[in-house]
Amino acid sequence: MNIKKYTLDQIEGNKATLLLRSNESEELIVDKDIVLPAEEGDILEVTFSETNKILSTKVLAKETTAAKQKANDLLQKLIKKSK
Repeated sequence: MNIKKYTLDQIEGNKATLLLRSNESEELIVDKDIVLPAEEGDILEVTFSETNKILSTKVLAKETTAAKQKANDLLQKLIKKSK
């Protein structure tokens, strides 16, 4: 088994795009049913089999909240600098 962390970048139609947390230029496109009830921006723990089949996904709520807070803090800093 192999476990990786991804950010749910977008859901479009029946597909979801996941970006690898350690290298966001690496994306994985999967059926959206695999990631539901996750929402765009959520950080997911994805478990793969030895044959690279997705066995499970789990939303990492604490990591998602921390990442969103960090992004919001950076945005607020940029807004203050632009004034």
